[in-house]
Amino acid sequence: MSICVTNVSYAEPLTIDLCTMKNILVPFDFSHNSRNALEYAAQLAKRCDGFLTVFHAYDRSEVLEGVKVATTVSAMHDTKDKLMKRFGLDADKVKPVVAQGEFIEEVLEYIKAENVDMIAMGTRGSSGLRELLVGSYTVNLMQQVKGIPMLVIPEKAEFKVMRHILLCSDFREIADDNALDLVKELAMLFEADVRLAHVEKGNGNPTYGEVLEKRREMYVFEPEVDCTYKRIIAADLLSGIKYYMDKKGDNDLVAMVYREHSFIETVFGLNHTHEMAYHTEVPLLVLPEGKDQKG
Repeated sequence: MSICVTNVSYAEPLTIDLCTMKNILVPFDFSHNSRNALEYAAQLAKRCDGFLTVFHAYDRSEVLEGVKVATTVSAMHDTKDKLMKRFGLDADKVKPVVAQGEFIEEVLEYIKAENVDMIAMGTRGSSGLRELLVGSYTVNLMQQVKGIPMLVIPEKAEFKVMRHILLCSDFREIADDNALDLVKELAMLFEADVRLAHVEKGNGNPTYGEVLEKRREMYVFEPEVDCTYKRIIAADLLSGIKYYMDKKGDNDLVAMVYREHSFIETVFGLNHTHEMAYHTEVPLLVLPEGKDQKG
């Protein structure tokens, strides 16, 4: 068994008919929440015959304080062995990577050098995802990574066969027509339905542009995926989604499109006093608005 260090290339990517999640990167620091995210991602990779990279970064201070690199490498070996044994992953489908440097910088450098289709990252438990994400590595990565979907996995989330995916839409035009493909592929992979939710502040009729975007987004999923439209009237986006999530407690995944310069402030409410809109047990899929922003 070998362990990869930075600048070692991927094996030739596999050809998968349905799912484009060939290469899933999991930043891993041996904490409980990152381990839970790794186990979730491992089961997802197994389901779609994907390739899993377990990425750990350490800085020089850890070495100076006596934390041995060899110990970390050995622990990553053990982590790979456990993933293979527990989830039936092939040895060539799991790659541990150990890098020296600042965590986010090393993740970004790795993404530039390698083919990464999705990042899966854990978050620490709290009363709402706003508290989970604000000021965390997850938000920092979300703001800096371009063109790569990010799956945010709460500490209490358990992997399950998805039956209902909630896609939160503002019905503004999405720059890339393929931005929602991953949601469709997940729905097809698990034979799940998609609930297209739109939160409105008043009872006024939707604009002509919103109607067109709604039709376009529903067209992405049909006829292969059952897609329904949910119009939610609420004072703001957060309370609207929270209301719907409380009413429908069977959503297995929440998906949102990242819109640069507005997504974090609007959806995660960095300056918002409300609790985040949904339960921490539900994973969040953050979709890039365009595919050509990687780097």
